[in-house]
Amino acid sequence: MGTFKTLVDGEPTSAVGTAYVPVEEKYTRELGMYHPGDQRVILLSGASGTITDPDTALDTVFGGLPSVTDVEPIQPGPLGDTAKCGISQGNAVRVDVCAWADDHTIGMATFVGFPPDRNPPDLFQQIRAQLEHPNA
Repeated sequence: MGTFKTLVDGEPTSAVGTAYVPVEEKYTRELGMYHPGDQRVILLSGASGTITDPDTALDTVFGGLPSVTDVEPIQPGPLGDTAKCGISQGNAVRVDVCAWADDHTIGMATFVGFPPDRNPPDLFQQIRAQLEHPNA
C-alpha cells in the first residue's frame, strides 16, 4: 500500500489494504493457522487521490514486481481507464496480479493459488467494481 500512496499526487484521500482467505481455519502447533484443503488467498491494496498519469503509475506498479511476467492489458471493468494483469509462478504456487489506475484511484488485487480457469481478470473486475465507488 505504501507504493500506491507515493503514486498519488499529494496526500491520499483514502487507502485500503486487506486479505481474504477461506473461512475455515485450523490451528496446530506444527503448522500454526492454516486452511485445510483450500490455500487460496486474495490480497487487495490501493489508494485514492489524484493520479496525474494513470498509465505511467500502472507501469511503475508492475516495474516494482520483477517476478510478475506476461503482463498484458485487460478490460478494466465498468469503472474504466486502464488495467493490466500478470502472472508469477514461484514455489509451485500460481499468483495472478491485476492492477488498475485512473484519475482518482490506483490499486491491485493479487490472487494466490487460483487455477487459471477461475479467470483472475474477471474476478478482478468484480472486486474492483465492489471496492471502488465513483464520486457522486
